[in-house]
Amino acid sequence: MEWTVVIADDEAPAREELAYLIEQIPEVTQVIQATGGMDAIKKVKEHDPDLLFLDMEMPDLNGLQVAEIIHELSPQVKVVFSTAYDQYAVDAFKLRAFHYILKPYDDNDVLGVFRELRRAGTEPARPAGSADNETAKSQQNPCVKLALEIEGGIKYISPKDIIYISKEGKHVLVHTREQAYEVAYTLQDLEQRLEPYGLFRCHKSYLIQMEAIIELKSWVNGAYNVKMSDAQQSMIPVSRNYVKELRLRLEI
Repeated sequence: MEWTVVIADDEAPAREELAYLIEQIPEVTQVIQATGGMDAIKKVKEHDPDLLFLDMEMPDLNGLQVAEIIHELSPQVKVVFSTAYDQYAVDAFKLRAFHYILKPYDDNDVLGVFRELRRAGTEPARPAGSADNETAKSQQNPCVKLALEIEGGIKYISPKDIIYISKEGKHVLVHTREQAYEVAYTLQDLEQRLEPYGLFRCHKSYLIQMEAIIELKSWVNGAYNVKMSDAQQSMIPVSRNYVKELRLRLEI
């Protein structure tokens, strides 16, 4: 599941703030910024996004005008109005808006948009090897291992021996207590396969083994780092959107 998002707002600070929040969503692979209504239409034509966040008041075309045009050109694009004014809500939903959020932005409001997107059925059916199948597999066969292709053969790693998994540029690395292995899997694929075995998505570039967490340390802007139990006692970032869920899962 990968989502592309366009943000249309003529105020750069508001665009950047919203872009930052959206970039923390693990399924979001691309965030494109548009500086106004006409630019939003252009960016939608170029990138065919899943979501379009529209400011209501822009100097060339307002959000309602853009939404009408987008509905004709690309009806599959879901429109989220983002504005400092709530008086437009009725008109927005007449245009079949997917969501409506108010400035200043609240983390939970932005997260709510993507929770609703998941519930709306945009997530593709999971293939064999998905988390549901892996849960059944883990119950039937507790000795199941992750197969890693290495030079000269295949190395098998027990999920409990994985400390964390990282995406570094185009490379995905599986880290054990002593060594890191570059793998051909995507981070999303590993998340689906390994969630039943205690691996938790804490950041768009990291999965961590819950049992390997030693300490949670506050960092900046509501984000945290976790200290892991590998030989280096690695510090892994936890995006602020994941902190609450991590603590709920981790703590008695």
